[in-house]
Amino acid sequence: MFTITQEQVDSLETWVENRKEAYVRMGFHLAAKAGATQLVDYAIDGGLKSEDLQKSIFKLKEELELAELFHKDARTMLNAGRQGG
Repeated sequence: MFTITQEQVDSLETWVENRKEAYVRMGFHLAAKAGATQLVDYAIDGGLKSEDLQKSIFKLKEELELAELFHKDARTMLNAGRQGG
């Protein structure tokens, strides 16, 4: 039987936060390129990893939503396992 631990579920938060940061940085990057002068520090690469810089903001949003959904599902499975179900 496959068992999920609290440590595994907690570690998924790192994935969620990573995808959230990439998504927001891309938004700032695109806004800076469009002329938002307050975000000029994000104009070059937005502080994004090279692999994220190559993705569209839609792809980053999709990855964020997947990470959040997976984290939620894993947490639900963990709690169900604790309750014997």
